Amino acid sequence: MAVLFIDEKKWNLDEPDRNIKYWHDLRKEPRSFFSRQSGGGSVMVWAAFGFNGQVGLAFLDGRQNSPKYIETRDNHLMPFAENIGGRNWEYQHDNAPIHTSNAAKNYLNSKNVTVLDWPPLSPDLNPIENVWGIMSQKVYENRGQFYSMNALKTAIERVWYSLEPEILQTLIMSMEKRAYNVILRNGKILNY
Repeated sequence: MAVLFIDEKKWNLDEPDRNIKYWHDLRKEPRSFFSRQSGGGSVMVWAAFGFNGQVGLAFLDGRQNSPKYIETRDNHLMPFAENIGGRNWEYQHDNAPIHTSNAAKNYLNSKNVTVLDWPPLSPDLNPIENVWGIMSQKVYENRGQFYSMNALKTAIERVWYSLEPEILQTLIMSMEKRAYNVILRNGKILNY
């Protein structure tokens, strides 16, 4: 059975979260970056992928809640799920409250979507977290910050649509090993 991995990520204009420095060529002058109050803004992005590909990104407006979560799934996942998961697929999302609300559960049940059981606080198990990391390196390389939301969105889309299918497939194929390592480590965090 195919698994579709789904998640949201906040992207900042200035830099990735918790990033307070940048790497530069020591033979060149360091670049200076301007600082904006509260980081200058951010955009929330939703994505999904499976072994056979990925769906289009969704840029989410405002604070997310269960109705918005359901709307995103209805518009951006359900029409394309069979294309990347086949007829028989399962859905993986983390245990964020908007994902596990009664409204979200009822919606997924009404669509006959099977949700993969997932341990809490386990981003190291989720391959989409690795995708976000790969994308973050590429989105913020050379620049570290963006001057407009449109420029940031364009960079995110460029990186998402240029991801090699083999990278996504390799991450998914690592799931068995990840699960095995979690058992060996008695549930302790992995280095993925």
